[in-house]
Parts: sequence; structure tokens; C-alpha cells
Amino acid sequence: MRTNAKSFLFVPSKVLTLCGVWPVEKTSIFSLIYRSIMLSSQFCFLVFNGIYIGLMWGDLKAVSDALYMFFTQTTCCSKAIGFYFNFMKIKRIVASMDDVLFTAMSIEDQATIFSHSRTVNKLYKGVLGFTGFTLVQWTVLSLIGSGRTLPFNEMWVPTDISKSPNYEITFVVELWMMVISAALFMSVDTITVATMMFSCAQLDIIMKKTQQIQEIPLSPDLSSRNRSELHEKNNGILIDCIKQHQAIVRFSELCEGTFQVHSFFHLGGIVFMICVIGFRMAGESPVSAQFWAALSYLVIILGQLYLYCWCANELTTKSEQLRDKLYLTPWYDQDVKFKRNLCIAMECMAKALTFRAGSYIPLSRAMFVSILRSSYSYFAFLNQANEQ
Repeated sequence: MRTNAKSFLFVPSKVLTLCGVWPVEKTSIFSLIYRSIMLSSQFCFLVFNGIYIGLMWGDLKAVSDALYMFFTQTTCCSKAIGFYFNFMKIKRIVASMDDVLFTAMSIEDQATIFSHSRTVNKLYKGVLGFTGFTLVQWTVLSLIGSGRTLPFNEMWVPTDISKSPNYEITFVVELWMMVISAALFMSVDTITVATMMFSCAQLDIIMKKTQQIQEIPLSPDLSSRNRSELHEKNNGILIDCIKQHQAIVRFSELCEGTFQVHSFFHLGGIVFMICVIGFRMAGESPVSAQFWAALSYLVIILGQLYLYCWCANELTTKSEQLRDKLYLTPWYDQDVKFKRNLCIAMECMAKALTFRAGSYIPLSRAMFVSILRSSYSYFAFLNQANEQ
């Protein structure tokens, strides 16, 4: 049977291992060299893109065409660095997911975990597939375009691409850097989303456990011994639910503390990405290939943002539902010990679980709408400045 960590993190962890940022048990010279090459390639991409922006400063269209990739790559590099330097916390997250308190105790629990992990894997493969489609679009456009162009042409290169084999080598290297950047960008976000979905799965398991709490009839046919056994069994179920909930709270706090920095940069970068991509699309004909390439990129960014906000919203919603589920248990038939523990548990659950970017921006579907509004405001300002 696969562990919880493998069920939720297997595919993105393998991709991040190829990208050189996933924590490994033993570090060798080869792994250090490989990691240095992979990370330095991303920073080179960022630096070359920044040099191009500096050279084209004053040309609003040229700068805006390059800025959306600059914000994307800045976010990607911040994620890679944050992920790499938090490798001890990443190991703790993986170990916590396989904790005995989170172990599936029944076939129904296994089905719940499998359902949520399958959702994560499907979303991840879908996002990667659409990202690959966008990269293919850019590659094809550069190959069929007039002259020698690169997949992402708004970048300074330290060579003359009008000559061979400089063009071919630069083309392959840039495409390789873009593939690694896309895989790194999506995989780190999927790890964050997977931890939120794992917490949701555990909350669902607790809510199903609360249904096992039985009523204790006042019938005289029920002996005092059987009554005591039912009280003890119900108290045991409640205490197990409380322990599991506290473990989820600690796990969520660990995940938020690990991913809060790069999630903050991610949200900030997305605001400007949406703004700049919208500005670029406004200057293109709706029937042009460049317009549809930019649109597919915008769909990826919006889909990724919504995935973040939706999963965080699910976590908050389910933690609120758990408190209601506990209240719906037949607590009025239970002994004083059960009622006391229930009161304490419901008081502890009064504060819903939230995932915050940068420790103070709660992610939710309302935040998704707020980000879209902010992006549109910046887009309107940029478009007005261009018209003037």
C-alpha cells in the first residue's frame, strides 16, 4: 500500500528531483553540481531577461512584452530558493503525512485519501499538459516566423544568433531553460496544493468518524455495564477525533510556515503577470497566433491562481463544517466527560483553518476575485498611459 506522502507527492517530487531542488537523503558531489547547473540556468534566464528590459527601457510595448516573463521567472526563482533552503521543513512535511494519526484505519478512509490524491494528480497533469501545449505554441511560432527568432524572443543573449551554430545552440538552451522553469513553477505550487488537499482529506475522515458516535437510549433493558461500554467507546472516538484535528492544525501551520514566502511572491507576481499579458493581448489582433499564445499563457496563470485559492477555500470550509458535524452528534445522551471534551473541542475549532500567503493574506475564492480586480486596475492604468 502506498504511503500518504507518495499518494499526494510522488509525481511532483520526481519532477522536482529532476529540477534539482527536492531534498535528497545523501548529497554527493555529482548532485551538488547538477543542482548548481539547474538553479544557475534559471537565474541566468532571469538576468538575461532583465538586461533586455534595461536595454529596451523607454519602449513601453517592448518592455511590457518582456515583463510578464520577468515576473514569472522572478517568482520561479524565489520558489526554487525558498524550497531549497526549507528542505528540512519539507522533510518534516513528508514525515508528518505518514504519521500514525493520519494512517487510514478503514477501507473508507483509504478511499477518501485516494480520492483527494487522485484529484491532485489529475490537476497537476492537466496543468503540466496545458503548459507543455503553450511551450509548443511558442516553439512553433519561432520556427515558422520570419528570420531567426527564439521561443521567447524578448531576452538578451550573449551571442550573435544570426550565425550558425550559435542560433541552434541558443534555441535549444533557451527551450531547455523554459521547460525546467515551467516544471519547477508548477511542481512547487502542486506540492503546496497537495498539502492543503491532504488536510482536507483528513478533515473528511474526522467528519466520517463523528458519525460512529452512537446514541445511548434510556431504555431499562440496557444494562449499566453496556451503558458504560457505550460511554467509553463514544469517548474514545471523540478523543481520537480531537487528536487527529490537533495533528491537522500542526500540519497546516507547518505547511503555511514553509510555503508562505514563495506563495506571497507568487500572488504578487501573478497580479502583474495578468496585467502585462492583458496589455500585450490588447495590442495584438484577435486572429493572430501571438494573441492565442498569450491567451493560453493567461489561462495557465489564472487556472493556477484559482487552484491555489480554491484548495485554501476548501480547507477553511471543511474546518468550519467539522465543528457543525460535532454539534450534530448525539451529545445530549452522553456522560459528563464526553460533554466536557466536546465543549473544549468545539471551542478549539472556533477558529477555522486558513492558508495565508506571507502570513497575512488569507487565500480564498474571494481573494481570487480581489486579485483579478487589482490586475484589471493596473491594466487599465497601463493601457491609458500607452494611449497618451
